[in-house]
Amino acid sequence: MRQFALSAILVLGLVRSAPAAGPYDDLLKRTPANTNSLVLIDVKGAMNSPLARAEKWRERATASGRGGLGFVPPDAEQVVIAGEVNLTTLVRDFQVGLVKVPNTPTMRELAAREGGTADEIAGRLSVLSPRDVYFTTLSAQELAAIYPADRQYTARYIKTALASKSVPLSPYLQKAAASANGNTLTIALDLEDVVDRTIVKMSLPSSPAVAKTKGLDINLLSSLVASVKGLTVAVQVTNTIKASVTVEFRNDPSVFKRTLPDLFRELIEGQGIAIEGFESWQATFTETTMTLTGTLNSLDLKRLVSLFAFPQPAGEGDPTMKGNQPSVAMTKRYLTAVDAILTDIKSTRDSKNYNKTATWHEKAAAQIEQLSKQGVDPAAVDAAFEAAKRLRAIGSSLRGLPIDLDALANQQYYSARPSMGVMPGGWWGWQPFIFGPTQVDTNIPEIQSKMTQTIANDQKRRLEAWSQIDRTMMDARRKLSEKYKVDF
Repeated sequence: MRQFALSAILVLGLVRSAPAAGPYDDLLKRTPANTNSLVLIDVKGAMNSPLARAEKWRERATASGRGGLGFVPPDAEQVVIAGEVNLTTLVRDFQVGLVKVPNTPTMRELAAREGGTADEIAGRLSVLSPRDVYFTTLSAQELAAIYPADRQYTARYIKTALASKSVPLSPYLQKAAASANGNTLTIALDLEDVVDRTIVKMSLPSSPAVAKTKGLDINLLSSLVASVKGLTVAVQVTNTIKASVTVEFRNDPSVFKRTLPDLFRELIEGQGIAIEGFESWQATFTETTMTLTGTLNSLDLKRLVSLFAFPQPAGEGDPTMKGNQPSVAMTKRYLTAVDAILTDIKSTRDSKNYNKTATWHEKAAAQIEQLSKQGVDPAAVDAAFEAAKRLRAIGSSLRGLPIDLDALANQQYYSARPSMGVMPGGWWGWQPFIFGPTQVDTNIPEIQSKMTQTIANDQKRRLEAWSQIDRTMMDARRKLSEKYKVDF
């Protein structure tokens, strides 16, 4: 009897000590082994939040495909986005979007919706979409989008994902995922071994946050920055949106508690990522972390998600369509989606940080380009792509590359890179320098000053580019109304 009791206690102890299953575990097993950026979205929880109901996120998503979470399908329950990003140049190599939905469409249905082709890859029926993405299913409730489309990468990914029995993520990303329960959105970046201490040391003196702090130990600060392990963004949506950004280091960041928060804000804004009120977020420290805590508005949340956007599967087609003839209903839905994207980004023109929103403009352009064009009248597609082209021009202008409006109108290359000796954006080695290291100390302040002046001088051209966007979309709607005898 005692032996039985002892065995029972041991079993209970083992059960209690086993890690609790996380809400994303099934999808996380499907992530690529080289993932260094991870996004977890509780779509069902977000759509059921008081804020989403008040702002009608689901209804807006149904009308245009662009709800309160942007590109995320409103019928999804969870979304996991696993990316392989070159964190030195900030170029995305591959990204896998994993969507958990009640019922996945068949690949033949999806091929018809996308205007794509169905093919068998690694034993799974898959669809190659003209939007440069492969779609496939990994189970009855798991849809995968591999972006950009690369058949060999997709085949290798499918084989590995279906064979995986455990989560193939780095320890940092696994820890971030384990803490995601209760978050509407979790974004985690594995930054281990990304930062070059030598480049940071040479670049830090040009930082305003560093320059205003007397007696700062640049060597020690450089070592701290180079010891960064990762960054995690946690967002909870209830009747408001609360957010935190935690940066983890191997060393103690509290030594630089007066400098590090502003230094981090400079990095974020230097990448063209302005968040309203970010300068007032409260900073707290532990022995290995710095956390900034504050609030977001709905547009900020949507833009954060847009950083990792991929083409979502096309919705159901218009049953009245005949062959490849354009559909009035699908053209209207397409234009509604374009309008939603343009309206969101247009609001940044009134922001005091407008000159720090380059990335938002570029992501808005990418989302327009990623929209499904199946069944859409070419006049609407052409107008949308003209708008996207001008959004990219505005983004380039906000990075110090002047807009050439004449070349833009003629569909030529539309920005001229100033001969300033540096790639715009960032100073601590996360974007490549054109000049050699020996020039860093003397050139950066002058470069920053010239770039600031260039951005200011190009304001008139940016406003004209916006006027061109408005005229282009209005002209398209007028032509479509005349063609189909209905309002667009």
